[in-house]
Amino acid sequence: MKKNSLTTAVVAGIAGAAGLANVASAVNVNPDGLGQVLIYPYYTVNAGNATLISVVNTTDEVKAVKVRFLEALNSREVLDFNLYLSPFDVWTAAVVATDDTGAGRLVTEDTSCTVPAIPAGGVDFRNFAYTGAIDDDGPNGLDRTRTGHIEMIEMGVVEDTNGATFNANTSFADAATHVGGTPLSCATLVNAWRPGGIWDSGDGTESRTGAPDGVTGPVGGLFGGAVIADVANGTALSYNADAIDGFYSLAITSLHTAPGSTLPSLSQAQTSLGEADAIVFDNGRLVTLDFATGRPDAVSSVFMHDAIYNEFNTDPELNAASEWVITFPTKRLHIEGTTAAQRLPFTDNADDTDPPLSPAGDAIDTLVFDPEGSCEPISIAYFDREEGVPEEAVGDVDFSPPPPEVIVPGLSLCYEANVVTWNQEDAVTAGESLVLGARTEARNINLTADLDGNVFTEGWVAMTMGDTDNYLLDLGASGAGDTTGAEDRNQLFGLPVTGFWAANYVNAAAAPGVLANYSQIHKHRASRSGRSVRVNGSTITPTGFAAS
Repeated sequence: MKKNSLTTAVVAGIAGAAGLANVASAVNVNPDGLGQVLIYPYYTVNAGNATLISVVNTTDEVKAVKVRFLEALNSREVLDFNLYLSPFDVWTAAVVATDDTGAGRLVTEDTSCTVPAIPAGGVDFRNFAYTGAIDDDGPNGLDRTRTGHIEMIEMGVVEDTNGATFNANTSFADAATHVGGTPLSCATLVNAWRPGGIWDSGDGTESRTGAPDGVTGPVGGLFGGAVIADVANGTALSYNADAIDGFYSLAITSLHTAPGSTLPSLSQAQTSLGEADAIVFDNGRLVTLDFATGRPDAVSSVFMHDAIYNEFNTDPELNAASEWVITFPTKRLHIEGTTAAQRLPFTDNADDTDPPLSPAGDAIDTLVFDPEGSCEPISIAYFDREEGVPEEAVGDVDFSPPPPEVIVPGLSLCYEANVVTWNQEDAVTAGESLVLGARTEARNINLTADLDGNVFTEGWVAMTMGDTDNYLLDLGASGAGDTTGAEDRNQLFGLPVTGFWAANYVNAAAAPGVLANYSQIHKHRASRSGRSVRVNGSTITPTGFAAS
């Protein structure tokens, strides 16, 4: 087993600062909420909702940040632009509905610099990434842009040196920095990306590298959050964005790309030249995973869970409605892979005979999406608040609490940002969930309590992610991905997942004229399952040790 299978406390005591430095230079989800990459699991403009977002720069440096909105079904981009954050800056915006069926729209009154500049009336989301030559056979209307998730990737620090100036005395960092509440010159940053500008490489996609660029590697320090607000009903569901730290550790180079580029992506994690190591905790063990850059595996590994856990409340006396957001933030980057190994931990292969191009314009040998989605299995066990189990699952008398029983086989999740509703069959069948307004991505489960069709109205659910075919293998300490059985490798089971439980309540007993609507949101809890293995050809053999 690897030395880093020891707990952090032991690592700190034995390895000292050098050991901790090694731990720090690895992709990880930072429990303190600061990072280089932020993942916002869900936005929606359905059912009267708007989604308010914010991102905060906690450092004294100017940040270049890629902001990317991805629709819920297949995570195709619907809007992408560059944001330049002044030191200690906050950028806020809202995703709103243009009408009941049209595109989502981004609006902001914030003065922080974006490239392109966002018009006063906002900018509508687009369907260019799932129509035409890159049609993915899913719905192609603008209504597909109304729900999805958001990723923000720090591209680097805009320096005030390296000759990146627009006049003799002022740098691009100065141009982005607020003076009296307003950046000095956002137009300068826009012009830098126009043809012939200092940031234009000539092909319209990527920044120049080296001294003229004036942007060095990302250093982290971002945090963010969102509020899904229904003004008419007086509810607000707020959550913190997941923060990925240690994503990119090459200080000399940056990830700075043009506003029209699909890069940077979550596949570009790099902790040393050519490598993308990741760390996770599993039952108190620090697990180090070795991957190569250019693949989403490192980021996927830090979100890998074999099960998620949360509560539900659908009490009719409270007019309660409960929904789970279950988002796979790296799924699109896996299922566009051309081999089964690249698609892992996702396994569903569509069999359409007319595959489209990928968003990057490359031919792929399987359809990455079809009208039914790309589905992965789940199973659930559920209980009421008094440890009650459904009547069908009750067996012989047992000690309390009873073990979880998998009592709903054959379930699956087919999209990238899924909404599972509880006891909402009528609403979902009618076309829109009660809390988030989920449409195509909604899947209802009735939590049946007995053979008469009664349901549990309060309790909790354990949801298993995938089965034994859903796993991720690291490359081993050598980074070679040994298939001769000579080297230990780590195998994680499950799917890369994030999300939350959202609930609304209406107090019908309140006094006339008193607004009595309430809302709540709770992040999913989760478990991991990993082991140390050796790979010989296509045979994977456990070593008898936990993941290391």
